[in-house]
Amino acid sequence: MGLLLLGACGESPTAPVLVDVALGRIIFVTSEAFSATFGGVEGGDRVCASLATAAGLAGFYRAWLSDDSGLSPSTTFTTGDTPVVLTSGVRVADDWEDLIDGTINNPVVVDERGDQPTSVAMVWTGTDSSGTATATTCNGWSSGSGASSGLVGVFDALDVGWTASRTAPCDQLGRMYCVQQ
Repeated sequence: MGLLLLGACGESPTAPVLVDVALGRIIFVTSEAFSATFGGVEGGDRVCASLATAAGLAGFYRAWLSDDSGLSPSTTFTTGDTPVVLTSGVRVADDWEDLIDGTINNPVVVDERGDQPTSVAMVWTGTDSSGTATATTCNGWSSGSGASSGLVGVFDALDVGWTASRTAPCDQLGRMYCVQQ
């Protein structure tokens, strides 16, 4: 059985504590940035799966995205009592309820390879802090027009801003959050 680094609330993503890998579900911010034309929630899921596989991460990953049809993490994600942790092992949330309560323990600042991105802090979500779809999703993540907008989070936020900070034009570059299911 492998070990995973798991930090306490407020710890640095680079100074975690060792625990059993079975005690956490991984969340990461993508190493790549995209305009909002990635093909909906399903396209985001494909991006997450591809990046996780390339990084050697086990399991199935879904994008923390919602669309205009009502698909959202609150309706499609596995929920439960498993902690949500970065690829570095630092705990982001104690469980699903903690992830969607409006604050997280540590920001999602580590990508699938365990690196901390230095640019493009905007993360496409279309999702409010409860994991529910909003109406601002760049036409279901199919529009790259600057005339339409999508809800974004900021990957270094601890409050609702991690998933619902502001809207941004769809022709901008943003990352995605990916969550192991």
